[in-house]
Amino acid sequence: MFLGAVFVPTISTSADNLDSVTVQARDREKLKHDVNEFVATAIVQSHNDESLERWTYAPVCPLVAGVSQAQGEFMLGRLSQIAKAAGVQIAGEKCSPNFYVIISADPGPALKKLTQHPAVFNYETGAELRRFVETPRPVRVWYNEGATGVDGAGMVSAILDTSSIHAKKFANANGAEPVINQMPSQYGSRLNVSTVTKDILSVIVVVDSNQVSGLNIGQLTDYIGVVGLAHVDLDKDTHEAPTILSLFRYADDARPMGMTLWDKALLHALYSTPQKNRMQLSEMQSAALRDISSYAASNVDDLKN
Repeated sequence: MFLGAVFVPTISTSADNLDSVTVQARDREKLKHDVNEFVATAIVQSHNDESLERWTYAPVCPLVAGVSQAQGEFMLGRLSQIAKAAGVQIAGEKCSPNFYVIISADPGPALKKLTQHPAVFNYETGAELRRFVETPRPVRVWYNEGATGVDGAGMVSAILDTSSIHAKKFANANGAEPVINQMPSQYGSRLNVSTVTKDILSVIVVVDSNQVSGLNIGQLTDYIGVVGLAHVDLDKDTHEAPTILSLFRYADDARPMGMTLWDKALLHALYSTPQKNRMQLSEMQSAALRDISSYAASNVDDLKN
């Protein structure tokens, strides 16, 4: 798949070289378009003046269940590598798990049992949780999120099921509503700052082993790494982008063998751009393009890796 090479043109007045410069410029514009589309499609975008979501509140502490010890150790090591490369803090060896990977040949019953423990799903009990439990797919991901006001005031998630026990804990005279931050901003104009910062507090990744039997453990772990570190819409089509997110969209021989340069650029962009900036998505697109272009310019013959 041609991803669009980026070259520094040599200045020349010959017609052949001018044609070459024009082609290279078009290649770069196509690459920019494709990268922008990939980032905007893959990442779940903010609503109601909320930031993009990422792991900021606490270091990541992965736990893998349902595989052999050797496979589990491989997955834990690989997930840690992916997180560190993206700029995500990893917890020490003795930590409380918050990145759960559960692999089962029949995950449905286990998930229904988990719903009997409301704290596992951050006390969510509504339609979104039912879809997660009842919709079979090779890999399911549940994100437990927290929200904080621009000046540090705690806020309740806007999607919180107001009939839940958790919502009642936050009830006030007006009912179970988010705490509205009335403090003056210490970050300057609110025109440039998201008023609510969304953080990933924990992730539950459930893998149906019968539906991933054609994958090797490296492919599966890389996919889990991307969808666990970024809030990704698993139903969105990333089109022709070279990404591990397309793992379940193609036949075995056409599937990506692991994380691609584009996946690494996506995660790096998410964690290297200012989370409170309302323009973070645009900044992510620029950052990802820089990473991909820089690699393309120095590795013209190895663009697919």
